[in-house]
Amino acid sequence: MPALLRRRAFSFLAALLGAVPGATCQSAAGDRVAGWRGDGNALLSALASQHYVLRRAPLPDSIRAAADRFRAGVPRWSDDRALAELMRLAAMAGDGHTYVLPFSAANVPSHILPVRFYQFSDGLFVIDALPGHERWIGAQVRSLAGVPVEQLVARLRPYIARDNDAGGILWVAPTLLRFQGFLEAIADRSLDDGVSATLRDTNVTLPLVVAPPLRGMPKLLPSRFPGAPPAPRWLRNVATTFWLEPIGDTVLYVQFNQVQDTPQESLAEAAARLDAAIARQHPRFLIVDARHNNGGNLALLDPLIAALRRFTFGGGRLVVLSGRHTFSAAQIFLGRAEHEAHAEIAGEPSASKPNFVGEENAVQLPWSGAQASVSNRYHESIPGDTRLWIEPRPKVILSSIDYFQNRDPVLEALLGR
Repeated sequence: MPALLRRRAFSFLAALLGAVPGATCQSAAGDRVAGWRGDGNALLSALASQHYVLRRAPLPDSIRAAADRFRAGVPRWSDDRALAELMRLAAMAGDGHTYVLPFSAANVPSHILPVRFYQFSDGLFVIDALPGHERWIGAQVRSLAGVPVEQLVARLRPYIARDNDAGGILWVAPTLLRFQGFLEAIADRSLDDGVSATLRDTNVTLPLVVAPPLRGMPKLLPSRFPGAPPAPRWLRNVATTFWLEPIGDTVLYVQFNQVQDTPQESLAEAAARLDAAIARQHPRFLIVDARHNNGGNLALLDPLIAALRRFTFGGGRLVVLSGRHTFSAAQIFLGRAEHEAHAEIAGEPSASKPNFVGEENAVQLPWSGAQASVSNRYHESIPGDTRLWIEPRPKVILSSIDYFQNRDPVLEALLGR
């Protein structure tokens, strides 16, 4: 099948699966180049005028040189790669809240692989797939686009907007590796005919499909490996903002998945529910799991921090679980829980640092309609803290074996099981 027809077929498949592609740009090649260059100029202007750090002085020569490189490259790049290269420009601001989304451009559809990746302690694996590609779930990735897996993340690093390298890269890189534009940047060539890959020890060509509607970075899902045991506690209910349950007579487990109110319950009401559960159960050990929490409204945190302080000041032991998804307002929760409620931190390093430049400040680029953000605030939840992340103890990086068998090694280590 010719490449163009093959792409249309896969786009049709994506539509059947719920994708809503943006309008394809129909302008002439010259208008297209001018359009992308205009988007680059708009992003540069937003960085210079709005970014908390960059607005204070003329833009560094390194960023201006990168913008020149972008303008020069547009004529030979696909739209997907141009979008990825704008992300590289944004990432030079040096924080996790300044970015260009690789999807949701109103006028330019993005294309992705039909498989989803996750970086475990023992390698990069496929954890989910669109219908028709489920056979690859559980497969270890050996190469993508002709690039060995050992080099993939190293080449991708300049394109990753992040606050730190510990959790930030682990969180973002596996998602970006799905997108045509970033794979083209890594391989430095067009991938319109699909992406060569080595999965397990099999060489395959994976198609590219129109990206379905995405809302931010996806949370981790329970193992979809055939025959896997039931979902473990930490992956059972990640879509619920705040829930809790006892573990035996002395341990209370709380999962805190987003810093937000819901139509059913405000975060203040959730904190009151936690207070009531503590009064009823009298646990000696409280575990608050924030591994799936990528932020929200930090102004809502005070009642929950107060409840945790009451627990620890009453003699209880508090452990907060962090992970690569713990970011933004959830990072502030992590820092405040440690600093104000004397919490221990366990799990993986978070994707942010205790004090950071970070605020969602939406910028829509005029030609492509791409969604960008430029950070315009600084948050200092622990005065003078210069750590790049709060080091967990115990520190446990999830392995593929534990994940696909639906185990939780962090909770097992804390409970001695």
